[in-house]
Amino acid sequence: MIKLSGLCWSYIEKEVEAQMDKTLASLIKISNAIGKDRLLVQGGGGNTSVKTDDSRFMYIKASGTALKDMNEKKGWRRLRLEPVLSIIKDISLTKCAANIGEAEVINRLLLACDDDITADVRPSLESFLHAFLDKCVIHLHPCAVGSYVNAKNGKSELGKLFKDNKPPILWVPYADPGFTLANKIAGLIDNYQKQFGKKPAILFLEKHGLLVSASGPNTAMRLVGRVIKRCSGNLRQPKAGKIKLMGQQAIHEAKLCIRGAFFKATGEYRAISYFLDNSIAGFWREKNARKMLSSGILTTDELVYANGPAMWLEKLDRDAIAHKLTRQINRGKLPCAAFLVKGLGLFVAGREKTAGIIRDVTVSSFFIRTNALRLGGISSLSIRQQDLINQSESETFRKKLADSSGHGTLQNRIAVVSGSGSGLGKSIAIGLARAGAMVGLVEIDTEAARETSKLIKDELSEASTLVLGCDVTSEPAVDSVFSCLLESWGGLDILVNAAGIAPAYPLVDFPVDKWRLALEVNLTGYFLMARAAARIMIEQTIGGSIINLSSQTGIDASKNNSSYNTTKAGELHMARGWAMELGEHNIRVNSVCPGNVFEGSKIWNPEYIKTCAKKYGIKPDEVIDYYVSKTMLNREIKGRDIAEAVVFLASDNARMITAQTLVADAGQAMVR
Repeated sequence: MIKLSGLCWSYIEKEVEAQMDKTLASLIKISNAIGKDRLLVQGGGGNTSVKTDDSRFMYIKASGTALKDMNEKKGWRRLRLEPVLSIIKDISLTKCAANIGEAEVINRLLLACDDDITADVRPSLESFLHAFLDKCVIHLHPCAVGSYVNAKNGKSELGKLFKDNKPPILWVPYADPGFTLANKIAGLIDNYQKQFGKKPAILFLEKHGLLVSASGPNTAMRLVGRVIKRCSGNLRQPKAGKIKLMGQQAIHEAKLCIRGAFFKATGEYRAISYFLDNSIAGFWREKNARKMLSSGILTTDELVYANGPAMWLEKLDRDAIAHKLTRQINRGKLPCAAFLVKGLGLFVAGREKTAGIIRDVTVSSFFIRTNALRLGGISSLSIRQQDLINQSESETFRKKLADSSGHGTLQNRIAVVSGSGSGLGKSIAIGLARAGAMVGLVEIDTEAARETSKLIKDELSEASTLVLGCDVTSEPAVDSVFSCLLESWGGLDILVNAAGIAPAYPLVDFPVDKWRLALEVNLTGYFLMARAAARIMIEQTIGGSIINLSSQTGIDASKNNSSYNTTKAGELHMARGWAMELGEHNIRVNSVCPGNVFEGSKIWNPEYIKTCAKKYGIKPDEVIDYYVSKTMLNREIKGRDIAEAVVFLASDNARMITAQTLVADAGQAMVR
């Protein structure tokens, strides 16, 4: 036995590390380049892998990761090749039930991982498929290739296109994704090697996509380019033509209609996004567009992300759309997430991150359907194939990662909070985001609102926020805010009026301009925001919740606080009146009266504290303790306490509560 010195071992380890770094760098380079091209990749689909020079390890994209998002720290796993190859050789796995076999494969792949990644990041379920191909493997679902592999005459047409390819391309008949597909390909490659003396470089997978296998990343990339160029040359691009841009009002109305219909059929809250480009307009110009969309589901991506092809709509009718969605659900299907409105555009129901994926998958489907029809007809997934994909744990995992928006009592609801840059408005915005809401941050100080947004994103990376600069006393500014909200998210479920000021003077010294400013901000601001919110809520027919942030001072007046006493009491009465008007639309209106909250408050600034100290004949540093001592619980109220009261009133837990005032003051005032 040869003994190596410590120096030799150190040299070998450094060589291995250098090889690893080089392999990972190659994987990231090709993955990022491919992942940015929407013609090659839709959503988070596609797979890449690169093996080390010694063929001991393979770096592969992690399941559910988008190719474009991969970097040195995330989006991949490193596998030992020997145990991965052993999976495909295990005959016992072919005898297992689909769900049992899949779980066993996932477990074995995780055991084969050899890296420092501790998060719940899985290697692609197709790792063993990549393992027995060449050094670099690229697996894609390009639009151009999809047109052939989803066409009834796709195999023969590809045979003609690549008849000069030496050795020839390999056509892989449809097989269920995962182990079954890999097992089928393994057998086909074995036969291919016996016939041609080498492994195939180009594989077309029926109803699936493209596999390219090469000795190096650059060769593989060139091969992908050549395949796409050749396939595209025989396909028809979307019909060019002038796109008639519709006004924002028409788009907003369509969003509210679709959102209301989706909620009526499913009881689920969804943001609605709008898209229009030449690919979308070109498809609705096709004379067979409606028929093509009724031809069934084409791909795994279309099934997993979009719940099937887009719903064709020639006119907007909330009840008719809801009826179609309900029929889908009653047939055991998931409600489609994309809606193509002829002459208007594509509307997608889903959070921002998921909406982009659904758009890409849907637009790709438009292109594929148009060309597959010309190539002998559209070949869609059978019901059995769809059911198997829906039951697949790996596909569920992939979708969950794409829409990792968390859970909460206000999941996916759209909220707006005024005064969200500081104090209670800030705390409430964060509380709503924690409860799962998408939060519009209305604030005259946009920098402060951005800071709130950053705090939310730092804590909740998948949260959706929208900074909306606004002077709530300006009617045009308020109208603009809600127009921006509809443009971004397509609806509204919750409004919290929290912007306010508290000029403190004795009556005899109170400046009239300060009095008028307090009335404008605390009353007119609440009125303008509520009016705009109510109009949207009524039109979308989902209902909603409006919450006025009043004050304990609105119940029990305080000294030297004329404008604050007046406006906070007025906010309570406005809310009661609005509740009477809006109840028939299932819009609840309530108020929260916080006690004294000092944390992060602009109202409780040093000057205001000095005024309070003078009022009660105490020192400024005694003011907070003095106010806390006035409560029954003798505890300081925090912003989170008020936020949780607001979350409760906005949630379904308070679905029968309206026209009420919730006092969160640690027991200072008693409401009679």
